[in-house]
Amino acid sequence: MSQVLDGSNHSLHNSFDGQDEFSYKPVPPTAVVGLVLGLFSFIALFGVIGLGIAVAGIVVSLISLLSIRRSGGELGGKMVARSGVILSTFFLITGVFYQTFVYAHEVPEGYRRINFASDISAKDFVQKDGVTSVNPDVMKIDKQKVFLKGYMYPTRQDKDLQTFVLVKDNQQCCFGGQPDVKDMILVEMQGNKRADFYSGLVSVAGEFKAEAPKQVGDLHPVYQLKGTHFEQARTSYR
Repeated sequence: MSQVLDGSNHSLHNSFDGQDEFSYKPVPPTAVVGLVLGLFSFIALFGVIGLGIAVAGIVVSLISLLSIRRSGGELGGKMVARSGVILSTFFLITGVFYQTFVYAHEVPEGYRRINFASDISAKDFVQKDGVTSVNPDVMKIDKQKVFLKGYMYPTRQDKDLQTFVLVKDNQQCCFGGQPDVKDMILVEMQGNKRADFYSGLVSVAGEFKAEAPKQVGDLHPVYQLKGTHFEQARTSYR
């Protein structure tokens, strides 16, 4: 009888030992965070922020893998961390190639890419003999076909706009006040082309025109653009 009990106890003991071998191992929170970042890294296909998320996902997931390896088997979640690295790396590489391709092909044929902030609004007017005139650097693109990006100044109408004011992105909310005269371009869509208001970054193309400043007043842009193309910006790169 005692031998039977001893055998039974031995079997139970082996059973518990087997359960210990497959016991739950804690997963470091960074592994889960890295996986979540990896899943959200698909945003890298659409903008710079997504590329940053992908990089963060790679770093966090690699840190998780290092912690798991140093734990001596006390931590689990190796597959979770690896998945985070794989997803983040995939979307980072794909996002870079995709955005580079779009950037290279977003300018209409026959047009020249111009940076609104550095090529136009950063150029101060010049004074000569008491007369104010447009900066010579800006005059170089006068009557040229250009492509540039900016933000639409909000008005009461938001559909089928034939004209609107494009303002540069100076990382300040100019929508609460009067933009500087050099920070505005009056866009006049040509023919039957129209534009709908969009609060984000937009791309426009057309013939650029620069006139000597007359007076700084209510939305009186010095620069004009005969718009032939309008769309929401495909990339955030200028």
